[in-house]
Amino acid sequence: MEGSVSQAPLVCPGHSRGVVQVSYSKVTPDGLFLISACLDSKPMIRRGETGDWIGTFEGHKGAVWSARLDTPALRAATGSADFTARLWDALTGDELHSFQCSHIVKSVDFSPDTKLLMCGGKFKKLKIFDTDKTQSITEIDGHTAGVKSALFLPCGTKLVSGGEDKVLRVWDLKSRSQIKQYEVQKEITSLQLSVDGGVATFTAGTQVHFLDTETLEMIKTLDCPIVNPTLGGSVAVKDITSASLSPDRKRFIAGGPADQAWPDPWVHVFDFETGAEVECLKGHHGHVWDVAYAPDGETFASGADDGTIRIWKSEA
Repeated sequence: MEGSVSQAPLVCPGHSRGVVQVSYSKVTPDGLFLISACLDSKPMIRRGETGDWIGTFEGHKGAVWSARLDTPALRAATGSADFTARLWDALTGDELHSFQCSHIVKSVDFSPDTKLLMCGGKFKKLKIFDTDKTQSITEIDGHTAGVKSALFLPCGTKLVSGGEDKVLRVWDLKSRSQIKQYEVQKEITSLQLSVDGGVATFTAGTQVHFLDTETLEMIKTLDCPIVNPTLGGSVAVKDITSASLSPDRKRFIAGGPADQAWPDPWVHVFDFETGAEVECLKGHHGHVWDVAYAPDGETFASGADDGTIRIWKSEA
């Protein structure tokens, strides 16, 4: 590692518990937006450029594990420990519908055309809902343990999911069949599309994997164990919990482990070609749950156990 870097990020307070997911919208005529999922049960939407608070979606009765905006950023979806996924009007904050699931919802995602909503979670399957008719369309079985993250691929006809069974699975939506799988070293803790949709980045153990979303072939796998600089680098390596690839594909950022005996409050920056850590950013006061690059690549956001979101300048 080249060394830790002192940078004063924009700090976005408001949440009262850990921020477990941060997700940017597409660039819209009204600007860029950032939505956050939090263990305090109150997802929030902000201005993506400044982090300024816009509103809070209120209604969940349990921790919210996932939050996404649709393509035009007019609707939001959230998944919660209250066994529901909810659809919201992103302009007014009004709840449009509550989709019942049989267990904790860990992941939600809109299809590219915004007509479908996918949910994954402790119920070990993917549930697909029609967002206009607000009804269930289909379910996809195959995972043998809880799903932690699931996304539509840019084509809109394929899905990718991963979780506690240590397998990344690619699905054909029409046939509901699995068309590819990759076994990894540990459970899959995060899954994120690059800004252009060409790469799916996912984390498992100390490894970060990069999948080509068109060919469905693995571009590369990098072993990137986290070392906490606060403790002098003498502590045993720890797992990565989340990662995001920069739009120019030169770097990726990562958050470290949630181990309570060794919480890692740093945002780690790695070189995409070599996997070497090139920056380490200090600012949070709790371990970093999730990270995401903004569409222009000039900034990125992190959500942490200290209840804050921080927006950092990219030095690349």
